[in-house]
Amino acid sequence: MKKPLSRIEFVAKKLGKLNEHIILDLGCRDMSLKNYLDGNFNYIGLDYSEEKEANSNFINHNLENGLPKDLKQVDTIVALDVLEHVENIHEVYNELFSASKKTVIIALPNMAYYKFRINFLIKGVLSGKYIFSTHKVIDRHRWIPNYSSIDKFVEINTPKNWKVTEYNYIAQRKRNFLFYYLEKILSNFFPRLFVYEKIFFISKISN
Repeated sequence: MKKPLSRIEFVAKKLGKLNEHIILDLGCRDMSLKNYLDGNFNYIGLDYSEEKEANSNFINHNLENGLPKDLKQVDTIVALDVLEHVENIHEVYNELFSASKKTVIIALPNMAYYKFRINFLIKGVLSGKYIFSTHKVIDRHRWIPNYSSIDKFVEINTPKNWKVTEYNYIAQRKRNFLFYYLEKILSNFFPRLFVYEKIFFISKISN
């Protein structure tokens, strides 16, 4: 029985061995993706933080202003659980395809996942990212994507000269693997309820 992979491990494994790739990780947080990548690559993390200073491997930038104007093209852009945090999601998504030479990888959460539904039914809270706070919160979700709306968003907004490969990601279970494999089976019949997240590998089609 295979061990369930975290979202970051899943993406790194699908990328395979890199050969002189420049990777831009949007919303990089602690830059943990870098630890799972294999091969020869140059990693650049981008996030918005009042505590971290920019350097050669980290760009401190607010995506609400779009991608940095002086950003040079990279081979691959990774945006895992990032776009739903941005008000101007459509503009940022479009910019990804101008900034990437080869691949754009995005992940968006299915907020209609059954555990979110149960949480909202019992506690009245969809998730911690949607709390109606008494003070301003910068890091919160601006959108409530679900399985169908995610598919439609990618279909409509992806340029025609890019090929889309999609994956249904099942929530990782570090302790109880039984739930993971049960949800994996159920997701084949009821993806809107049991798929935790949708991950897309979008590759540029060579002319």
